[in-house]
Amino acid sequence: MRYYVLVLLLLIPFCASAQNVAPLPTAASVQRTLVRNIEIEGFVLGDKNQFLKIFKPYRNKYLTTADMDAILQEIQIIYERDGYQQLVSITYHVDKHRLVFTVLMTS
Repeated sequence: MRYYVLVLLLLIPFCASAQNVAPLPTAASVQRTLVRNIEIEGFVLGDKNQFLKIFKPYRNKYLTTADMDAILQEIQIIYERDGYQQLVSITYHVDKHRLVFTVLMTS
């Protein structure tokens, strides 16, 4: 009888851990890309220094897509502040170790 109780107590944690539980993403499973340089092209506002201030902390670092989306949000804020809300479309792509943001006017 004691062995039955012991086996039962040992199996309870295994049964509880076998439930359909999605594993949480770990820091090692998040994909990062080395970005040495960040550029903006297309419809660029006259004062490029405001973009350089945004880009500087992210250069020569490993970035996640969340980091790149954060930079994109900061760029969108600059365009909205200058009166271009919903008039521009901003996309990005990584080419080798360059992160390139492309700004296009929408119609």
